Amino acid sequence: MSPSPSTEAARSALQPTAATGQLMGRTRRLTLVATLYSTQNLCLAAYNYTFLIAAQRAGMSLEVLGAAAGLALIIVLKFLWAPLVDRFGSRLLGHYRGWLILCHVALTLGALGLALLSPARDFATILTVFAVMFVFAGTQDVAADATTTRLLGATDRGIGNGAQAAGASFAQVVGGGLLLMISGTFGWSVAMVVLALLSALPLALILSWPENRTSAHLAKPHVTPRTIIAFFRRPGVAIWAFVIMPLYVAGGTVSYNLLRPMLTAAGWPEESLAAVIVIGGGVAGTLSGLLGGWFIARLGRRRSLLWLGLVQLVGTAATIWLSLDPRSTVTAVAVTVLSNAGFAAASAVTLTIAMDLTRLESSGTDFTTLTTISGVIMVVAGGSGVAFAGSAGFTIVSVVATVLAAAGLAITYLIVDKTLAHTNPTTADAV
Repeated sequence: MSPSPSTEAARSALQPTAATGQLMGRTRRLTLVATLYSTQNLCLAAYNYTFLIAAQRAGMSLEVLGAAAGLALIIVLKFLWAPLVDRFGSRLLGHYRGWLILCHVALTLGALGLALLSPARDFATILTVFAVMFVFAGTQDVAADATTTRLLGATDRGIGNGAQAAGASFAQVVGGGLLLMISGTFGWSVAMVVLALLSALPLALILSWPENRTSAHLAKPHVTPRTIIAFFRRPGVAIWAFVIMPLYVAGGTVSYNLLRPMLTAAGWPEESLAAVIVIGGGVAGTLSGLLGGWFIARLGRRRSLLWLGLVQLVGTAATIWLSLDPRSTVTAVAVTVLSNAGFAAASAVTLTIAMDLTRLESSGTDFTTLTTISGVIMVVAGGSGVAFAGSAGFTIVSVVATVLAAAGLAITYLIVDKTLAHTNPTTADAV
């Protein structure tokens, strides 16, 4: 029986990455991807934790700090300029390599500029610098996703997206732990110099990546309005973006966002919250994201959706336990680890399938579009859960979240084949 057109298209999508592997070794490709993702959210974490806490200690009012927290939404708007990253690029430096060099240099210089300022005296100026950095951070995000799509074949994408899921948690540990500790011990300026060094870390690998040679055989990046509209007409994309993925992540997202307000309501001091949720949860999420990526590479997408979804379900159900005993340190640590591990594991597999659905010529735009939809769903689900807990209580919301997670996992497993059938032929269960 002759292969279907969708299978032929998927096979052609795999051929470029095989050729890429001959020009750039697997370990080197994965190292580049992991480094890009591990430094991706550092400036955001530094803003949310190190800067806002330093400003609060300097006497800034909570009303001003609450309004300032909204500045981070700039990164969410990256989908607006993602098509420009796919459409325009440097022929000399390499299309996405040029963007990555620009962004990491800008983020490094921005952090060094912050080191010259004081949260107490230069609050407005620091906000402006961070706003510019967030634009470059969002652009780096788009370029890194496109780079990963074009560098990694289907069998390695699980590892790459596991690193992406881990990267968000790693940034939480660095921004809410390392930089905050350095700022408190050695001062704001030293913390920002460390941020600059971390932001510059990927540059050596980026500069050594011969993009023009490794991607000469790939479809050239190109995006038009018609290209963007056509994305959701492709088989499997719409049902994944608007049905499967929301069902899969909703319950886990609700419970994940209950942890901090649940412990705060129980009277936990801020220092303990930072240690348990920011540091402990971040470490658990980092390890789980990496392990989830390895799991996906070994088991394939369909089985990983089931098993990693079960990890998410366990983490979701554990919040019921915490809601009944929120003052217990042992319970809080155990549930935080389970919840963060489940959230990162689920993120790894959903990001991998989203990347499988992208097109090589518009990979930055396609992937950013899917992750933006996912982000909106998570914000709505998380916010709704916290709001509902205010009237119904944490235990009831935790039970509802667990039911949602279980139902979402079951429905996903029953209907996801419709999406996997239109991704790369190795992904449906390795297939």
